[in-house]
Amino acid sequence: MTGQPCVLLLSHSEEPFCTERVAGALVDRGARALRIDTDLFPGSLDLRAELAPGSSPCLMLGGEALVVDAVWLWRLWPARQDEQLAAAHREAALRESMTTLRGMLDLLADAAWIDALDVNRAADNKTRQLRLAREVGLAIPPTLITADASAVRRFFAAHDGRVVAKLQTPLGYSMAGGRGLPTRLLGVADIEALAGLRHCPMVFQRYVDKACELRIAWVDGVALVGALDGAECGVDWRYEGTGRWLPHTLPEVIHRRLAALMARLGLRQGAIDLIVTPDGEYVFLEVNPNGEWGMLEQELGLPISATLAEALLRLARHPRRGEGEAI
Repeated sequence: MTGQPCVLLLSHSEEPFCTERVAGALVDRGARALRIDTDLFPGSLDLRAELAPGSSPCLMLGGEALVVDAVWLWRLWPARQDEQLAAAHREAALRESMTTLRGMLDLLADAAWIDALDVNRAADNKTRQLRLAREVGLAIPPTLITADASAVRRFFAAHDGRVVAKLQTPLGYSMAGGRGLPTRLLGVADIEALAGLRHCPMVFQRYVDKACELRIAWVDGVALVGALDGAECGVDWRYEGTGRWLPHTLPEVIHRRLAALMARLGLRQGAIDLIVTPDGEYVFLEVNPNGEWGMLEQELGLPISATLAEALLRLARHPRRGEGEAI
């Protein structure tokens, strides 16, 4: 890599904080930060792929070849809807737009990625995460993933009614939030009303008592950790949390096991959720390859954006290092 390195930031037009902080950290380190808001494709983003015999494939942005040293995948977002488009055509247009965007970004395969598209998608498999977490020595809650109501009733009874339910994907896409379904503690009335489960399987886990709940911003081997007091974060801190974030230091053995998990998943970045029980046990819940960390940088001053910028530039200097390679 020679001259001023260029890093492409894949984001969303309504995401102001994290993208701007990473861009600023890159500029501070002498790099060029190029932002693409993926929700603007195809309506107002002139991005196209050109492939022909006898010439190298090329991704064009605004009529010029897009050449970058590294790519930060933060938000790959569905296209904005054109209100003039008939409702019957919107689903097909969204699907085709996202498929086209993912396909065109493959032309940047020679750049260093955090993290590569296919690696990111594979790593988001929550069942796989739990399997691998268990294999590397992390504790996980007893878990049932099913559309069978009778299996849920048996699971509920086996764990004395201390069971939570959650979905694996959001109900919709909105940077404003509010489109998800909170993780919730089941009651007897819920267990008696499971007929609809056959249409939509869910994840059921034994409720884990909390001394605190952790959100870990993982960046290429570095763990930047925030904690919420267990008495203030509710069942799902994203919807019920009232406490403020506090600093937390991971035990070395937990850091090593998380490093092993992230290497098995092929991820250099991710937001990892853990519970610390009153007995001091660390219990793994999940990792979101593109999970939020802005509140940790804002409230705790954790240098997440700077750590990401340094990782991107470090990888850009060694562009042949394979994406998804064990760290």
